[in-house]
Amino acid sequence: MSTGLGCRLWKRGLVMDLTNFEPTRTLPGLLLDRANREPDAVALRYWRDGVMQAITWRTYRDRVRDLALGLVGQGVQSGDRVAVMGSARPEWVFAALAVQSVGGVVIGVYPTNSPAEIEQLLAHSEAVAFIGETTTELSKVAEVAARTPKLRLVVGIDAPPPELPEVIKGTTWEALCEEGTQYAEDSADPLSALVAGGSLDDAAVLFYTSGSTGVPKGVTHSHRTLQHSVQTFVGLYPQILSHEHDVVGFLPLAHVAPALVSVFAPLLSRLVVTYCRIADYEEALRSVRPTAVLWPPRFYEKIAGELIAQTEVWPRLRRYAYGAAMWAGRRVAERRWSRRRPSVLLRIAYAAALRGVFLPLRATAGMDRLRVAYTASAAMPESVIAIWQIWGLDLRENYGLTETAGCPIAHFDQPFPRPGFIGRVFPDPRFQVKVADDGEMLLRAPLLFNGYWRNPAETEAVFEDGWFRTGDLMERTPHGDIRLIGRKKDVIITRGGKTINPQPIETRLKESSLINEAIVVGDARKYLTVLLEPSTTAGARSAEALAERLRAEVARVNADLARVEQLKDFRVLPRSLEVERGERTANGKIKRNAVVSSFATLIDDMYGASDDAAIANHVRSRPN
Repeated sequence: MSTGLGCRLWKRGLVMDLTNFEPTRTLPGLLLDRANREPDAVALRYWRDGVMQAITWRTYRDRVRDLALGLVGQGVQSGDRVAVMGSARPEWVFAALAVQSVGGVVIGVYPTNSPAEIEQLLAHSEAVAFIGETTTELSKVAEVAARTPKLRLVVGIDAPPPELPEVIKGTTWEALCEEGTQYAEDSADPLSALVAGGSLDDAAVLFYTSGSTGVPKGVTHSHRTLQHSVQTFVGLYPQILSHEHDVVGFLPLAHVAPALVSVFAPLLSRLVVTYCRIADYEEALRSVRPTAVLWPPRFYEKIAGELIAQTEVWPRLRRYAYGAAMWAGRRVAERRWSRRRPSVLLRIAYAAALRGVFLPLRATAGMDRLRVAYTASAAMPESVIAIWQIWGLDLRENYGLTETAGCPIAHFDQPFPRPGFIGRVFPDPRFQVKVADDGEMLLRAPLLFNGYWRNPAETEAVFEDGWFRTGDLMERTPHGDIRLIGRKKDVIITRGGKTINPQPIETRLKESSLINEAIVVGDARKYLTVLLEPSTTAGARSAEALAERLRAEVARVNADLARVEQLKDFRVLPRSLEVERGERTANGKIKRNAVVSSFATLIDDMYGASDDAAIANHVRSRPN
């Protein structure tokens, strides 16, 4: 795909110059523009009980108007924070744009958040209203409502709120919208009047960080920074400015990447999102057959594993054809990575493999219309990228943080890149990357957040002369390609004083089909060990057979490591890591310190009696 990141025209006359873009309207202002210009065009779809429903831009605007006026009627004002907790669905989007229309700030809350986490978020943000989806979410907020002094309104989408403290009003989505409808009848264009009071530099969203390295922080993005973030996403798929593209939205919109793609990018492009519950995403994928995808690695890995399992039960002749197709695919991939053009015969063989084997295989998962796909948010095992590229999907890694919202670094116009790199900086001169003396990646770009909510000390700590300190360590090749080599803070310092980055070791281990998670430990220890969470397919083996296979995988990885990096022992986790126990963040990232704490006994077993413990016991012991 050649992006040609220059001036692109929409069919209906809007211009967006990707390398010199300047926002001119707030996000609700963009909604009004689209509804006025193409009221009957499809804005979004949703999948419910096997049925697809479409919503036009006119209906989208009207739903936002009614909800916004209902919020105003309940006293929500410009600058107020409103929390939204639920799955990916149109109501989440309507709520976000309604809050922003009032001049408020929307806060995404993960459906898996505990009552204590909700309390912390509502108290820190001083949210005045909470919109929840089901009885489950509403019951959580009711449990902590008395300890959230600013909260005065709770709205239930699919169920009425349970009993709340007397100072907090509970109502339903329908009742609030009905109240807004009555207000709308008193004015010719009430939504435009509300939106006119907003500014591009007003806070629009608070994205709370995952808390993988400490207490979650509220990352403030404005209408301006979010549109520059969309600018980079459109840079990944420039055709969405002129042609309709489909995406399936099933990931929680409280997370920055799904919100960017599924809530804000459609306002500036021809991207049409089909929302569905995460339990229905496989069925929705097969129905929609998306043409644009930005997922975290685990979904590519999961689907690839399922497709590989399909091939293993094919009839013998079909398995033979798959083997021949893989032979051609591997050689084409190797030549792409080394920047060599495949021979004519190899190109012919691969075209036949793609048409006759790989695309039909991908079609069983609804992935056959995709030509280019992206991943972010975590390290992707190189083998996962490789298999999708062999299957003909141009899967590319990119880079973004909650603080950037968008992707300032990606493989823009770099088809089928070699796994292990995140690309180059976005080709707008305002986007800049440099390496600090200690190897940390520093960013300067118009999409950078406005600061951590009511935390000026933390904000000041991550900026240096206008450059944002990402916390990631990087290196750049002579060709300008960027590779991440670890987190600055996520390092292990052994007792011998060796500083080791555990992430590359963990990524290598997770390339094995037997291993779902690997957590390397060894801080202040004499050597490194690892905790392993087996994959679901590995669980069918006996404990002894599984241990032997895992030992072989550890040995495989050790063979390529320096002596101080080698893993001396391993243990199999007795259970999966859980969000509820604090071992994973809401979006699935590992919280290393929490895992080490949870399985301290298991870890200690790999090291035996330590010297310092023996000395301490000797000091404490009573003389005879």
